[in-house]
Amino acid sequence: MAASIHDVAQLAGVSPRTVSNVVNDFVHVRIETRTRVQAAIDELGYRPNISARRLRQGKTRILAFAVPELSQPYFSELSELIERAAQASGYTVMAAQTGGVREREIGILRDFDSHIVDGLILSPMSLQAADLTAHRPNVPVVLIGEQISSEGFVDVAIDNVRAVGDITRHLIETGRTRIAALGAYSSPGYRSADLRLEGYRNSLAAAGMPFDPALVLYTDVYSRQAGRDAVLRAARQGLDFDALVCFNDVLALGAIRALADLGIPVPGRIAVTGIDDIDDSTYCVPSLTTISPDKEGIAQSAVARLLELIATPDAVASDIEHSYRLIVRESSAPA
Repeated sequence: MAASIHDVAQLAGVSPRTVSNVVNDFVHVRIETRTRVQAAIDELGYRPNISARRLRQGKTRILAFAVPELSQPYFSELSELIERAAQASGYTVMAAQTGGVREREIGILRDFDSHIVDGLILSPMSLQAADLTAHRPNVPVVLIGEQISSEGFVDVAIDNVRAVGDITRHLIETGRTRIAALGAYSSPGYRSADLRLEGYRNSLAAAGMPFDPALVLYTDVYSRQAGRDAVLRAARQGLDFDALVCFNDVLALGAIRALADLGIPVPGRIAVTGIDDIDDSTYCVPSLTTISPDKEGIAQSAVARLLELIATPDAVASDIEHSYRLIVRESSAPA
């Protein structure tokens, strides 16, 4: 049977309260008493009840991180970085998946209360600003991504409009003239996709190139299969294009697979680009030109700001915009 605080107190000849003071490193304990209690702790192998201590302190030392899909490489990489940043501050991270479904995202806001976690980092997909107001949680929340802009909530993101504008301009500068966009959402409400489409259109306009709605390839799922299917569908329809701006890397990987199946060389005939700079983008053939967001900075900022809000609940919520880089690799070489 595991030793209790009373066992330690009896062996050391002190009260249980004194043992608790030593365990919690209170300063008003005499050196000789502290030494005697620590010797008893070591001899008995006593381990304090961390859960009970946290409940008494009103803190769980746990943060929740909720994303649409942990199987998505971007979110799995970000999850690891958030966990690392949280651990550096003595916190554990509880990960949850929403599937990008609005009801499940609302459930996350409602169910993660202060008895379970101290705060929540949420990457919403279907949630609307009104939902945050209607289902405001009783723990601090930090949002990741540009899906929602809501007063009173911290949002950590990159500038998606500018980022996609940069990668589209890169393709124009390499001589591509029929640039398709892959990843627009056919159903309303996915703001990040709308912002990326806006960046694509802005760069076309800046270069004096017409916007052709036929060159916008829609999908309601961001996966390799969805990217492959969209490109095969475009090929069956006889759509002519010489470059693809894919709204994330896994769509781009699926597109490259489809083009290989069709016998179309990349980048010889069609250049392909992505967003997120996941690990696979370095190792696929050809390696993928992509937008690389500062994922480590995003993770550290999200955790740091959440801990600030936990410590000072009435702190002013201000958004954080992080940098990104255009990583040029083999998939967008000039035709």
